[in-house]
Amino acid sequence: MYRLGWPFSALFSKIGIPLLIKVEIIHDDEANVYVATSSDLKGLVVEAETLDELEKEVLDLAPQLLELDTPKLHTKTATYLSFIQHPITLKNRSKSNYSSTVIN
Repeated sequence: MYRLGWPFSALFSKIGIPLLIKVEIIHDDEANVYVATSSDLKGLVVEAETLDELEKEVLDLAPQLLELDTPKLHTKTATYLSFIQHPITLKNRSKSNYSSTVIN
């Protein structure tokens, strides 16, 4: 697996190496929503009230942004989204969530 945005990622996708897109999630306490952004995928900024809603919206939007942002990318190569939620403090405990999802 090779990260989108790194040098030669379009070339690696052409030869069939799966790409990884890092999606960072934060919780906006003021608005009480989760916000997803990615430095790998330009234009990805999504907010939702729950993590499940956020993941669904990102999965719906990511293929469209991939097509617009990286037209040279071989779209038949599997692309993985890695959701990373920064540590949250819950009553003196630190918690981090990490998951990975495949999009085609």
